[in-house]
Amino acid sequence: MISRSSLLFLPLLLSAQEQAPPDVDQELRARVTAFYQNFLETSFTPRKGEPFVAEDTKDYYYNAAKETYISYRFGTITYSDNFTKALVVVIGKQERHMAGQSMITEFPQDTRWKVENGKWCWYHHAEDECLTPMCGKTPPPATAEERAAVFKPKDTSPAAVRSAGLAVLRDQAMGVDKATVTMSADQPGSAQVVFTNGADGEVVIGVDGPPVKGLKRSFDRTVVPGHGKAVLSLEFDPSDQSGDKDAWDPKGSIQLRVVADPFNRIFPVTVQFVAK
Repeated sequence: MISRSSLLFLPLLLSAQEQAPPDVDQELRARVTAFYQNFLETSFTPRKGEPFVAEDTKDYYYNAAKETYISYRFGTITYSDNFTKALVVVIGKQERHMAGQSMITEFPQDTRWKVENGKWCWYHHAEDECLTPMCGKTPPPATAEERAAVFKPKDTSPAAVRSAGLAVLRDQAMGVDKATVTMSADQPGSAQVVFTNGADGEVVIGVDGPPVKGLKRSFDRTVVPGHGKAVLSLEFDPSDQSGDKDAWDPKGSIQLRVVADPFNRIFPVTVQFVAK
């Protein structure tokens, strides 16, 4: 799917309380793959992806920001409306530059698909837009009294606006239950970190940080409702040598980051590898 900062792609795993017909699932995966394959090309142009976009979404598609990715994979797929609509989680790998350093990150995103003229097409849902700071519904119009009571700050400089925004962020209660986990560097092990969203609205979460040999990390959910929780699972197998060739060796302290949008809140989680 196309998004401003967190357009991501995913591994294809079928979350299935009700199994989709094999041909339906195969066709959807093929269309999603063909659509997102375009975002791997440095020569990407919007026209290449247009055949995979629903008619009522083409204007939005052309106007939306677009980014290219190193790779992508499927996450869960949830079907609805008698297998004519689907919510597909796509996880994309992208190079980001933070604090003067280059970092490879993965971030999941929900994408919507529907059958149009016999083909699966990506479409945009109006409720996917963040209409308020917490991505809620469109608020009702303010009354005359409310409009009159609005405080209009005199200082609208970028520094003042940023300071006010940070104050709002500090009021949004959320975080992880532990900042450090310890694992043996030469034995299989696992750990869990629980993220809690104390705000009223939902947030989208992901985890980034350097790839580590033998270490897999994943959330059990990527969209956390207000006052909900999500579990980050860390699975380590020292015999697993698959993955990126430039992955870090499992030794010392390696810092991961749990990122919560739309506020870009960051919660460090340090994984300590101890030789035994």
